[in-house]
Amino acid sequence: MSDLFRNFMQLGYVTDDIGAAASYLESRLGTVECVRHYKSSLGGGSLPAVGGPRSTFVVVDDRPVKEWIIDVALVNAGPTNLEIIRPVGGAVDLYRDAVRPGVPATLHHLGFRVDDFDEATAIVTASGRSWKQYGDSGAIRFGYLDMTAELGHYVEIMELDEAGAEGFAQLEAASDAGRH
Repeated sequence: MSDLFRNFMQLGYVTDDIGAAASYLESRLGTVECVRHYKSSLGGGSLPAVGGPRSTFVVVDDRPVKEWIIDVALVNAGPTNLEIIRPVGGAVDLYRDAVRPGVPATLHHLGFRVDDFDEATAIVTASGRSWKQYGDSGAIRFGYLDMTAELGHYVEIMELDEAGAEGFAQLEAASDAGRH
C-alpha cells in the first residue's frame, strides 16, 4: 500500500463554519484568499457501467447515496493543497463525525495523487481493505481509506483528470503569486 502514499498533495480539514475556517487560514496562517464552493453535491448519480461513460456519483459504506452535500474551501501553500470541508446534508457523516464545534478546522485526511484509480483500488483490495467512501466528481476520482484507528485520520487517494489537475495548478499559481 505504500505506493499509494508517494505523491502527497493535500491536508484535508473539517469544520462547522466554512467562513470562519477560510478566514482563519487567510488571516492567521497567511494564505491567499480561499476559493469557496457552496453546496457541492455528488449524491443521486449512478455508478458507470463497465466500459461506459463516466458519471458523477458517491458511494458510502458500499452503497450509492442519493444525497451528499458539502461546502468546500480550497487554497494552496505552494504545491500543498489545504482543503476545508463543511458537511451540509445527506451521507456526509464521514466528515460530520470529525468536526469539533467552534474550532476553525480539524485535521481529517491526508490526500495523495495517483495516476490510475482502478490500480489504486486493486491495491486497496489486495491489502484486505475497502474504500470507506469513493466517487467521481467528473474531474477527480477519489476514495477514502479509514485509517483513524491506526493513524488518527483518513487517507484520500485521488486520480485527477486534466481539468482537475488544472484546478489545483491554478490554486498553486495563486499561492505562488501571493508570496510576500
